[in-house]
Formats: sequence, structure tokens, C-alpha cells
Amino acid sequence: MVALNEPGGASVGYEKKGYARGLILGLTMAETMLLLVFCLLLVAGAVVAKKKAELETALERVSRSEAEVRQLKQENKNLLAQVADLMERSTGHKVPDEEWRKLVRAKKAIEQIEQKGLTAEEAVSLAEATAAVRDNNLTADGVRKLVLADQRAADAERKLADAEKELAETTRQPKDLPPIINLSEAKGYSFEVSSAELKPAFKAKLEGAIAEQIAEIVSKYDVDVVEVIGHTDEQRLSRQSNMDFVLGRVLSGDESVSRMEPGDNAGLGLARAISVASVLKKKLGDLNILPISGGQLILPDDRLTDGAQSGDAPARRRIEIRVRKSKQKLDAEGSHEGD
Repeated sequence: MVALNEPGGASVGYEKKGYARGLILGLTMAETMLLLVFCLLLVAGAVVAKKKAELETALERVSRSEAEVRQLKQENKNLLAQVADLMERSTGHKVPDEEWRKLVRAKKAIEQIEQKGLTAEEAVSLAEATAAVRDNNLTADGVRKLVLADQRAADAERKLADAEKELAETTRQPKDLPPIINLSEAKGYSFEVSSAELKPAFKAKLEGAIAEQIAEIVSKYDVDVVEVIGHTDEQRLSRQSNMDFVLGRVLSGDESVSRMEPGDNAGLGLARAISVASVLKKKLGDLNILPISGGQLILPDDRLTDGAQSGDAPARRRIEIRVRKSKQKLDAEGSHEGD
């Protein structure tokens, strides 16, 4: 035996100790791995047991559900049998299963229609429109756009109709316009020279036939304004006018028409219009009679004068009588039509 303190003895002893230590360590690690594997097996077993329990629970629920389904089917079958029996008793024949299914589908369809906010009756009345929507591959949004476009078209048509009506009111055809009464000196309707005083024959006609003619026109065309327009020729007047001083008193009846002394043709036309209006006012008191002067400006054919006819022109010395509706009457009629 070689001692450890002998030459070579220390090396062999050291190796034996190292071998012993390695053997112990190797055994310890193996035991540890076995322990870990055992723990993992325990965990896996627990998980498997849990899953098995869950599976058994699920299978139990499925079994109960199947039993409930079978029970419901049986109840449904019994109900169908009862309904069929009732139908047979009341109608004398059984309801086939296919008809019953149709009834069930119809009930579901009605429920769906009511969920959309419609009644079955409304759905039936809209069937044709629904078919048109289907045939044209329209969506709900497309239908809304069409409705909006139709509303806009209706608004445009209404505005166009209003515009046409307004245009017709402002640009009536001649056959719709009341006639103009032309009383010219050339036809015997005359005044005193350079005066507003009516000659007796003219005054008599104003109080008689002319007043009656105006009343007929007013009644026929439903107007309330009579315009009396005085026209003159282009012969100049050379005197001082007092129209600004006496006009108000003449219109109120405090002064005679003969008191008016116009200084030009515009004043003479106005004075003669006032003279005729004063006579007509007594015969047609309910109407608004307005005296207006055309002076020498307007020719009998409704053209402005060019100033070339400065001599004596009896046809130009005339009274024109026109009738129309007042603004108040037009507004009232428009309001009535709007209602």
C-alpha cells in the first residue's frame, strides 16, 4: 500500500475522493429529475382529471338539451295535432303540414314587417311599389334620393306655376284687359278754350251714358280704381298758373273748376281731368277716381310726341278713362288665393 505522503500517493488519493464526489452529485441530479418528472405527471393528471370532469359536465348538458329538444318536439307535435283536430272540427278537414309551415312563415314575416314600422295592410298596399323597387335594383338610399328629387321637382313645378301666374297677372292678353274709353274733342267731347270747364253736351254725356259704361266695365272686371287722364295738343299757353293755390280747394269742392287757371299743357291736362273726375264722382261715388295729366306728351296711338306737331290737333285734346284694381284689392285677392 502506498501512503499518501509517499511519492505518487497523494495523486491517487485525490483521484479517489474526486470520483466519490462525482458519484454523489450524479445520483443527486438524477433524483432531482425524477422528482420533477413526478411533479409534472401529478400536474398533468390533475389537468386531465379537470378536463374529464368538464367534458362529463358538457356531455351531461348536451344530454339534457337533447332531452329538452325531444320534449319540445313532442310538445310541438302534440300542439300541431291539437290544432289539426280543432281545424278538422271547425272546417271539416285537416291542415296539412305544409300549410301550417306557411302560416308560421307568414307570422314571422308579419313580425319582421312590424319591426320595420309598417302594418301588414300597409305592406300589402305598398306591394306594387316594392316590386318596382326590386325590379329596378333600388336600395333604400336610392329610393330616398328619388323621393328627394321628386320633392324638388314638385317644388320647382309649383314655383314655375306661381311665376306663370304672376306673369299672367302682369302681362295679360289684350282680350283680358278692360277697354279704354277715349273721349276726344274730335268726337265732340270738348271743353271751353284753354279751360277746364266742360261744355254742356259733354257734361250731360258724362252724367249719363259714359257713367253707365264705366259702371258696367267696373262690374265686369271687378275693379275699384278709375283713372281719368287729361291730354292736350302742343299749343302753348301763356299765362300765370294758380293751380298750386286752388287745386286743393277744387278737389275738396270748396272752389269751382272754373277757378283753375293752368299755365301750361301739363296743368291744363290735369285741370280737365279733375273737371271730368268731379262729375263722375257724383255718379260713381264708391269708386276711387284719380285725375292724372298726360299733358302734350302722349299721342293717341300711345307714342311719345316728337314735338313736330305744334298746331291745332283736336284728336290729341282728349280724356282717356282707364280702370284697374287697387293695390289693396290685389293684396286681398292674393291672400284669399293663398288660403
